[in-house]
Amino acid sequence: MKKILVLLILLILFGVTACSNQDPSESYKQIDYDSTSTSEVTKEQFVLKKVNLQYGNQQYTNIHDVSTGRSAFEQDDRLTVSSQTNPSNYFDTPKIYVSVGKDGSWVSKDLALGQLEQYAEGVPGGFIFADKESYTVKYLDSNNKIQVHSFVDNGIDKSWKLDKIVLTSKGYALKFDNGDSVKLILCGDYQHSIDINIKFKFGSSEGFDYQYIDLNSGDIVATAYSKIYILNLKTGEPQFDDLGQPKKYPNLLGDFVGRSKSGQWLYVEHSDDIVRIGYLDDELRFVDYSTIEGIPHPHIGDKYFWDGKELRMIGTYKYRGKDSIYEVLIDIN
Repeated sequence: MKKILVLLILLILFGVTACSNQDPSESYKQIDYDSTSTSEVTKEQFVLKKVNLQYGNQQYTNIHDVSTGRSAFEQDDRLTVSSQTNPSNYFDTPKIYVSVGKDGSWVSKDLALGQLEQYAEGVPGGFIFADKESYTVKYLDSNNKIQVHSFVDNGIDKSWKLDKIVLTSKGYALKFDNGDSVKLILCGDYQHSIDINIKFKFGSSEGFDYQYIDLNSGDIVATAYSKIYILNLKTGEPQFDDLGQPKKYPNLLGDFVGRSKSGQWLYVEHSDDIVRIGYLDDELRFVDYSTIEGIPHPHIGDKYFWDGKELRMIGTYKYRGKDSIYEVLIDIN
């Protein structure tokens, strides 16, 4: 009996000693999760590589007009900013100028592209505008020569509506809509069009605002009535929930900018001078993301260019009161 009692005392003393030597931090380890995330935050996957607050260390234009419309793009290893000055009176026509940057410097500023009867939308190196019959694009090519193309050749007349510039898996594209069908024309390949001749199973194509088009999988991220839908450009059907109803996702305030090889959406969300970038799961919730500070507040017309390894963001804004371009490079591992 005494042996048993001694053994119990030794076991109790050993347990107390072991607990007292344990690191308190090892007894409870807190793992922080984002409220909308399905996995632990991974900060190393998205790394800020560069922030340039003023491309070329100077403003991109010498035309000072508070009514100027601007559109910046990257294409053919150059950066172009198209500017459209609004007429001062009814009888004047808008004037178009293009500035060209390359290898971090401005090589040309305010190259005159001419006058347009009606402004429509900015494209790389120029503008697309409406003429009497259809739409015409006028732009500077890689040799700074003016090129003109009428979209009548693409089967687009005035019965079509130029809806918007939309980001696709093959770069930015012009989206034309006539109610039931959609035509896409990739910027820089104006000779060809991609027909999305589908009848949507609920509503018409005009009811959806396209956010991103994956031309590889055929998925279209679109918003309607403050909800997100994922449509299929081959069948015209949305994704369905377990009850067989069109699946609705909560509306996100950021931008879909691509898709990983594993099929996850790459998503960027701005808030003041902070960017949150990461992958979304099948429920459009963050899986992995990073929060990056020191990026200029987004403006209408900011653009994204992703090659699968590096995301490049550019946009027009005022830097110390001067019309400038900011650029951001983010490595994606």
